[in-house]
Amino acid sequence: MPEVGDGKGAAHIVPVPEHRTRRVAAALEAAHAALGLARREAEGAAVDAGRLRWTALGLVSALQGALVAALSGYETAEIDAVLDPSHPERIAPVSLLLRRARGDEFLNPPERPEISGSDQRAIERVMAVRNAAVHALPAGVPETFATDARRVVALIEHLVISAPAFDPAPLRVIIALISDELRGVQKALSGGPRD
Repeated sequence: MPEVGDGKGAAHIVPVPEHRTRRVAAALEAAHAALGLARREAEGAAVDAGRLRWTALGLVSALQGALVAALSGYETAEIDAVLDPSHPERIAPVSLLLRRARGDEFLNPPERPEISGSDQRAIERVMAVRNAAVHALPAGVPETFATDARRVVALIEHLVISAPAFDPAPLRVIIALISDELRGVQKALSGGPRD
């Protein structure tokens, strides 16, 4: 789970909720917040294209939340489905969560996302932009960024709205908020830089 400050400059890891429904709700809240960042930065990229790096950060964080919610959604879901084997107190990285979501061990159709090779490469390019932003690397934003980012948005939409693995009924409000943010990101990416 995310690191949070204690008000004195130290950070600590927020424990991953053991209870499946709490884990889904927390993951969706995190995805919503990350999409808000992605939307704001994508809107700002019309003036400053460098903000697309932070759009990537928001999208990858939102994708991580959507994957955690999906992998935690079934009543049979175990917490191990979302944990990093190298650091069992942390959520697994997006690349590992994505492999799990695509495999047949954790999700069944229609919840299991169908991702083409070109979709996978698009997601990897957005992740590379995110990694460069987080680690202050001098990598640029590829010309395909807007198209790549829209593929990430479509995957989040699949996991949370089109085919959720969790019961959406008690989560209608957060799902509606996520849907609004996804539309905002789509709109901001249309006709903007790197489109």
